[in-house]
Amino acid sequence: MAHVNLELPAAAAPPKWFGTVTEQSLNQQLNGALNHKMHRERWKYTRVPPVLALLKEPGAPFETQLPEGVTLRHVAHDSMDTPAQVFFGEALAETLQHAPEATAWLCYQPNVQVLDVEAEVSEPLILKGAALHQPLIIRLAANASLDLHEIYDGNEGSSQLQSIWIDMQPGSRVQHSRNSFTTGTHWQYLRVNIGRDATYHLHNHSAGAELRRQDMQLICAAPGAHAEVTSAAFIGSKTHLDQQITVEHRAAHTTSEQTFHNIAAGGAKVTFNGRIHIHEHCASVDANLSNKNLSLGDNAVINTKPELEIYTDDVKCSHGATVGSLDQDHLFYCASRGIAPQQARTLLSQAFLQVCTLGPLAESAQQFLQQQAQSEVEGG
Repeated sequence: MAHVNLELPAAAAPPKWFGTVTEQSLNQQLNGALNHKMHRERWKYTRVPPVLALLKEPGAPFETQLPEGVTLRHVAHDSMDTPAQVFFGEALAETLQHAPEATAWLCYQPNVQVLDVEAEVSEPLILKGAALHQPLIIRLAANASLDLHEIYDGNEGSSQLQSIWIDMQPGSRVQHSRNSFTTGTHWQYLRVNIGRDATYHLHNHSAGAELRRQDMQLICAAPGAHAEVTSAAFIGSKTHLDQQITVEHRAAHTTSEQTFHNIAAGGAKVTFNGRIHIHEHCASVDANLSNKNLSLGDNAVINTKPELEIYTDDVKCSHGATVGSLDQDHLFYCASRGIAPQQARTLLSQAFLQVCTLGPLAESAQQFLQQQAQSEVEGG
């Protein structure tokens, strides 16, 4: 396949809160990052042009239900907003390289939404999406806590785009639950900076779509930081899911745990790339990654690539991936108990997903994913 140079849909103008970066420099860096060898490798199994085409479209504010203790404000493109400057100042060069699409989205939109969480919040913050949404920055003060619920619906074949940036100060806690069950083109970007003794846990539930891409970068930035992800996905016949996850340990005495269970029906295309990156001088890190994939059809395509990148000693790490079909011994056991073969396949598939269907949105996620599994098994 010939190399095609990737380009942004139009020149991106930096918002004032980016600092001193010029428009020329910004666009050179963005286009360079889009075409960098490592970045193109991350997009190897997903068509990039449909996502780039969405970036220039206007984004709408999230539909939010704000609990007491959370404040919302809109930061305009020409604002010199200090919190935004602080959040992106030192990390801008890295963001440009790791997520040029998300950085361009920040530049194209006239506003970003900023949510400030100053204390422990008793009620969940609910975000409902059905469109292209303005970038969202969530900032938690020291010792604050938040339950964040993301629910994505939408019309058949509709396009969606979301980018969420979370900054967690020392001792803060986020329990993040996300259900993504739309069917069109859907790209999601998530970046979380986890401070000292802060805890972040994502419950991720997904279905396949015409194009679904989930990019996540979780950064354990200070001692005591903990990141955890549990994810369950059912990718139906002729649908797509691409998950790209990087967990970075930038401080000693940090921990992370990742568990991903995916089921691919016949004709589905699933990609998982999970990377644990432990920086220099970050001893006493404990990081684990598991990706298990179950194929329900002969024509399913499953690409999985767990990675470890370690630059220090005295760490405890594990990573692994499996790709297989339903266990014949389990099917035989079900048959010996009088369970019909088709029903047994459905029950075993549902049990496989239920291991990672957790958190406040688990009940609705279980209903949807179980229906998907049953429909595919009975239809096959």
